[in-house]
Amino acid sequence: IEFIILTINELGYMTTNNKITALIAVKGNSERVEKKNVRPFADSSLLQIKLEQIQSLNVFDEIIVSSESDDVLAMCEPFDVITHKRDSFYSTSHVPMSSVYEHLAELVKTKYIAWIPVTNPLVGGEIYEDAVKSFTSMNHDVYDSLVSVNNVREYLYHNGKPLNFSLDPWPRSQDLSGTYSINFAINIISKKDMINNRATIGNNPYFFVIEKDIAIDIDYMEDFILAETLYKSRRSKNDS
Repeated sequence: IEFIILTINELGYMTTNNKITALIAVKGNSERVEKKNVRPFADSSLLQIKLEQIQSLNVFDEIIVSSESDDVLAMCEPFDVITHKRDSFYSTSHVPMSSVYEHLAELVKTKYIAWIPVTNPLVGGEIYEDAVKSFTSMNHDVYDSLVSVNNVREYLYHNGKPLNFSLDPWPRSQDLSGTYSINFAINIISKKDMINNRATIGNNPYFFVIEKDIAIDIDYMEDFILAETLYKSRRSKNDS
């Protein structure tokens, strides 16, 4: 009997410990695009769109939105999320992201953290569900994290030598493979490793591929305009 009780307790502990928290860090303002995360975007905002995309999913134990801005946190009130008033020190440009990652990871109670920016509006619920499924089913003895990437189809040189192609035979761009660009649409890592590594990526990540046109990340105003155009176009097709 004691053995059975011990087994049940161990299984319960493992189940609790394998839960994932979606961690969303949102600045009130941005240097390159003013108020990027909350300014009007396709009759909504990047923050609202992202929360709508993930709040109904059953793959996250909880959702935490961290911001130094009271206006940002007020926008979260209609959603089933936990809000965290971040020390404004961690929202300044002179603080390295490594320090931000370490600081915010301390908020989380679950074993794993899904780092999800709001700046990938075309990445929706199905992709997040697939990412979590890939993370839970990957070989954790080999991989210590999941990193969303897109295939690089450009011809790259590094230190004066071709990085992802040969000169002869010259490959077609669509055949270029093996080189990836991190798009940060979703990264999943243990709380422990996020604190120790001060990063959302482990030493041996599993590459979760998202097509580049879907994973578009907004850094500059031209990105904002392009992403909004694509988002409206996709929404229009879905509505028709």
